[in-house]
Amino acid sequence: MRIWLAAAWAAVGLGACGLPGARSTASASPGNPAPDFNLVGVDGARHSLSSYRGRVVVLNFWATWCIPCRAEMPDLEHEARLHRTDPVSIVGVDWKESAGQVTDFTAGLGISYPMLLDTDGQVYARYRVSALPTTFIIDARGRLVKSRIGIAGRDEIEVEIKAAQRT
Repeated sequence: MRIWLAAAWAAVGLGACGLPGARSTASASPGNPAPDFNLVGVDGARHSLSSYRGRVVVLNFWATWCIPCRAEMPDLEHEARLHRTDPVSIVGVDWKESAGQVTDFTAGLGISYPMLLDTDGQVYARYRVSALPTTFIIDARGRLVKSRIGIAGRDEIEVEIKAAQRT
């Protein structure tokens, strides 16, 4: 029990939560095309990454039980609202939870950006996500610009968006 508690506190201190069964710490590589996907959102509609082509995408992988994810969400929401009229989309991808869980959780935080459900973990596997939150910045051409494990504040997220807009 002590080992588990120490690991949990270390994850919180580092700003990331490990995923059960994750084997790789590698992530999809910057400069390469971002792996496409087709997921159902909490809105019941299907969403594909390719449908966001022409927009910078901040693709944030998270889960309701991840404390650092919860800490980062208000800053992601701020950026979503700030860039509402720009060709920028903040998109959340939840790990293996139900639409009801995600809807209740995000409603409580006032999150308005799209939330997609990776109920079987296949998209997480394609992106080789091993810890949460993990965020990928994707340019308007669908290429990975940057990946980050752990939380970021508004200023860092804004810098990442601006860098992707310049590519």
